[in-house]
Amino acid sequence: MLYIDGISLNKIKNEIKENLIGKKINKITQNSELSLTLHFGKTELFFSCSPTLPACYIREGSEASEGENSGLILNLRKYLNNGMLLDIEQLGLDRILIFKFSKLNELGQIKIYKIYFEMMGKHSNFFLTDKDNEIMELLKRFSLEENKLRPLFPGMIYEQPITAEKVSPYEVSEEKFRQLLAHGLVFREVEGVGKALSDALQSYEHFQKILSDPLMPRIYYRDRKIVLGTVLEIAPKNYDSVMEFSSYKEFINYYIESQKLSSSYLNLKSKLLEKVNRETKKNEKIIRSIEIEKEEKKDYERYKELGDILASVLYSVKRGDTHAIAYDFYINEMISIELDPLLSPQGNLEKYYKRYNKMKKGLEISSERALKLFEEIEYLNSVKNFLESSEDFENLKGIESELISQGYIKPEKNFNKKKKIQKELKYGVIEWRGDTILYGRNNLENDNLSFKAAGKEDWWFHAKDIPGSHVIIKDEDPSEELVYKACEIAGFYSKANTGDKVKIDFVKRKNLNKPKGSKPGFVIYTGEKSLTVIKKNSIEEILKESD
Repeated sequence: MLYIDGISLNKIKNEIKENLIGKKINKITQNSELSLTLHFGKTELFFSCSPTLPACYIREGSEASEGENSGLILNLRKYLNNGMLLDIEQLGLDRILIFKFSKLNELGQIKIYKIYFEMMGKHSNFFLTDKDNEIMELLKRFSLEENKLRPLFPGMIYEQPITAEKVSPYEVSEEKFRQLLAHGLVFREVEGVGKALSDALQSYEHFQKILSDPLMPRIYYRDRKIVLGTVLEIAPKNYDSVMEFSSYKEFINYYIESQKLSSSYLNLKSKLLEKVNRETKKNEKIIRSIEIEKEEKKDYERYKELGDILASVLYSVKRGDTHAIAYDFYINEMISIELDPLLSPQGNLEKYYKRYNKMKKGLEISSERALKLFEEIEYLNSVKNFLESSEDFENLKGIESELISQGYIKPEKNFNKKKKIQKELKYGVIEWRGDTILYGRNNLENDNLSFKAAGKEDWWFHAKDIPGSHVIIKDEDPSEELVYKACEIAGFYSKANTGDKVKIDFVKRKNLNKPKGSKPGFVIYTGEKSLTVIKKNSIEEILKESD
């Protein structure tokens, strides 16, 4: 959890000021629907209004930007390009920062503009206003019907969100504070104090120290997972290790990289997962309809039997008859066969045989279609597995390219130039005791790894009957330890849950075959051997065990 309350933001603000005051904006980009970047030369100030990451920080390294720009971005460019940052303030001790800019317009007049950035979870927002706080543009608009307490749209005067009246942490008396602490009311009564800080406070002296201390960025871990990221001297109840940082910039960039919380990463991952889930649900719905249809057609053989029985008494049937009484030699009893009085006896006979042939053919087509849909769902599950285990934005882009190549996503139109075709497909590489183990991070990489990068005598590994990575050992005669290590890696990069027993098949690459027209990542093989391993928590755990 990334913890930033009003007191934290007050300290963070000072570091950002030190780095940016007096600098001019030379570029403004939109990174996603909920994030944007102000470029001060080579320094990038990133704003995210994502519910999972409401934050403002100086970013290390550039991030991909979207092709289209919102009205907010266009207005920011119009009024703030070449503008100088004069000051950064905080609205009280609320989680709201105010960025004040000056810009010389075309008439030689100095104009003042402000950015209000509200860091409030799903309610986070970004405003461009003039010097009198009139909203010129904003990220999220709300009409009076949508929000009666606080309508938000251009032309309105910016007002602070309505909050409960609280005492300033710099004005609360020691006696009052001790009373609030004793009753667990610091969070509710003291401005700028969030829940995590309130829960961690030990005394009035501890609180005063936190207020006066400089930034103390730390990340706390439990079982190798981040449990808290904070710039205050507070700690979670249970943790086994802690990392300290020299600056908020270093801390937040490390945290985001560790948690894979970059806005572009999250948005693309969410978009791709939504697409895969939607396609899977659509196919499952079609399969259910096919199963109902197959159930309705399962007695198609009976129409052939009725045709055979009718043929045995056809000589006694006349046009206009509505029924024919005949002996059913399939079940050894007399039955009544329904007839169409408008058809001739031969026409009625042909009707039963035609219905039999039509239902039989329809059942065959439905069964073939259902089989293809099951194969497609299996493929989509493999894509979902790669998405859920994807390590970075580049991996996600590779999966996006795969979905584009399979027709699930329409490629972006580029009227200026043809999109370059990716000639080289990469794959994951793990070094262990001087040996190299390769693995695919999506289905295109799986195909490339197995049929282009691997030699015929190399060994191929894959979790049996569940989605996962193709794993290759480029060694014709690997040791038992290396084989077991490759099996553990194939188990780790599979859809199995941590702690599950996973059966891994492995064969020589030459025993691998890809059926013509099959989906990426799909292969068949013969002569396999198998090992069962336990899926571990991490690759580090796998590699460390034998060190």
